Parts: sequence; structure tokens; C-alpha cells
Amino acid sequence: MISPYAKAVLFVIRLAACGLMILSFGLCASDLYLYLSHRPCSGPALLALKAAPALAGAALCWKSRPMAIHLTKDLD
Repeated sequence: MISPYAKAVLFVIRLAACGLMILSFGLCASDLYLYLSHRPCSGPALLALKAAPALAGAALCWKSRPMAIHLTKDLD
């Protein structure tokens, strides 16, 4: 059973993670448009930098439950 405090922290962590993933997909949308219109797009290093928030968001989603429990262990 998870405490209400941990549920609130879990929600905030997942909200931040989803925000990072949406930000990353928004940054990569222009390069996707350029790729689909057969125009030269950014270099691979810039694409990797634009994809970094998506990877960070995915890692946050993956580890959100242990993080929430760890952050609220003293509140129970």
C-alpha cells in the first residue's frame, strides 16, 4: 500500500517526466518535418541533444515509484 503523500509525489514526478518527453518531441518535430520533405536536417549531434529530454523523462517514469517512496519515507 502506498501512502497519499507518495501518490502526490508520484504524480508530480510523472507529470515532470511527461513534460520532458513532450518538450523533446516538440523539439524534434521540425527535424521530422524536414526529413519527410526530403530536405537536409540537423546533424546527428543536435538530434541527440534534442532527444536527451525524452530519455530523461523515460528514466524518470521508470524510476518514479522508488523515488516517490524514498522521498516520502519520513512522512509516514
